[in-house]
Amino acid sequence: MIKKIAIYENNLGEITDLSANGFVRIYSKNNDKWSVEEETSVEIFNLDENILLNTLNLSEALNNCKVFVSKEIPDLIHEMLNNFGISIWKMEGKQNEILEYVSKKEEEEEEEIKFIITSKYNEKRRTIYPKEIGKKGYYILSLKEIQKHNTGTTTKQALRPFLNNNNFNELIVICSHIPNWLEPELKTQNLNYEFSKTGQNDYIILINHNN
Repeated sequence: MIKKIAIYENNLGEITDLSANGFVRIYSKNNDKWSVEEETSVEIFNLDENILLNTLNLSEALNNCKVFVSKEIPDLIHEMLNNFGISIWKMEGKQNEILEYVSKKEEEEEEEIKFIITSKYNEKRRTIYPKEIGKKGYYILSLKEIQKHNTGTTTKQALRPFLNNNNFNELIVICSHIPNWLEPELKTQNLNYEFSKTGQNDYIILINHNN
């Protein structure tokens, strides 16, 4: 059962997009009534230049709430939050109606997932590649599926060939824990890196080249 839903709102209490500073309000349901359990103000910087910082601010404000509603959200922030296991809804309207609708649809999806999940992760090796985002040479890769399930592929098999190929400007890695082999590898290849924790089991690793 979905008990908590976060909504991004402006200072008038309206559901808004991430183009300006606002509030993440986490609603919880008790006795069929939704109420604000937690509120955090969020400072949004230039969306084109501070995607990582904005995502970290937003992740911290969500405080492990896994359902987020906003009027609009940039594709890259959407992608990173999605890789943290956060369900994103782009909607506008009255809070109570949206909360009930999203809650119902999330519960339906949970049931579908329970029905669909089988041993597919063990049936065959799955190849996972970084995905190019935005401008050329910028990529994102989620290791969370590998770390959560037995996919037949290790984090080293998924990431090391891409690092060795050295044909990228910047790579964002999403993971549930930092692989113990990665930091020595990055040092060996003389790459810049930055580790950021965004939740209990959520990390962002930003990798780029030394100038």
